[in-house]
Amino acid sequence: MGFEDRQYYRDDSQPFYAGSFFDRHSMVWILIIVNLAVFVLDMFTPKVGDSHWLSSQALSLKTDHPFYLWTYLTYGFAHASITSNLMHIFGNMLTLFFLGRPVEMRLGKYEFLRFYLIAVVVSGLGWMLASLLMASGESRSVVGASGAVSAVVLLFVFMYPKETILLMGVIPIPAWALGVMLLVMNLFTAANPGSGVAWEAHLVGAGFGILYYKLNWNFEKFQFSGFAKLFRSSPKLRVHNPEAADQQLREQADQILAKIAEQGEDSLTARERKIMNKYSQRLRKERKR
Repeated sequence: MGFEDRQYYRDDSQPFYAGSFFDRHSMVWILIIVNLAVFVLDMFTPKVGDSHWLSSQALSLKTDHPFYLWTYLTYGFAHASITSNLMHIFGNMLTLFFLGRPVEMRLGKYEFLRFYLIAVVVSGLGWMLASLLMASGESRSVVGASGAVSAVVLLFVFMYPKETILLMGVIPIPAWALGVMLLVMNLFTAANPGSGVAWEAHLVGAGFGILYYKLNWNFEKFQFSGFAKLFRSSPKLRVHNPEAADQQLREQADQILAKIAEQGEDSLTARERKIMNKYSQRLRKERKR
């Protein structure tokens, strides 16, 4: 079967953020920018103890308020303040940058975003349930992307188990070893209740990443189409040049075919699959003439 007969594009219904700013940039970069923006904004809010108001009060997930449903998502974009623990956001964003991009290439940017956001919520639910079950009478709260990042790490590990990565930027280890280390470290942390680390969210996130891979999940049906008008660019009038459009399509297809030859078909993003689907339709039309 020739490549023009394959169904490259699996994400037929575009989500609300398609054709917008989101379509032109890596989703990993967008998530990092959002996290950093919240981190900087938090620095300009009043201090509450060792933290600032935005992260510790408005966005954090708290056992005192388990029915504040929005916090199951917002906590994942808030981090400890710069004065208390700068490594909290730095470690999460660095890990997301290095391991999230290959996962995004494999899933496509929109499925990666769905996976990431659902991982944030699932990790928060796991943390809340564990905290309430082990309640000691004191209030607990959690912030940070660690649960979702743990999901990304384990998904990367299962996708590329033999890929060599540099631990601390120096020590080469196989990806599977990083997965084992993450799980073991959090299990040790669980044995130390006073650590202050939300190991529950980390382990639930890691488990979510494993299940996503093992059960071959796909969250395409979650499109949030009701928000389309908030993100789509306004239409613009353009002079259509069929020959220039055909040439551009051929050039894009050549680049994608080169990528397939080098990295395999699984490396294609949803946008690249759409281009190949369009190109194959164009070839079939030309053959019928």
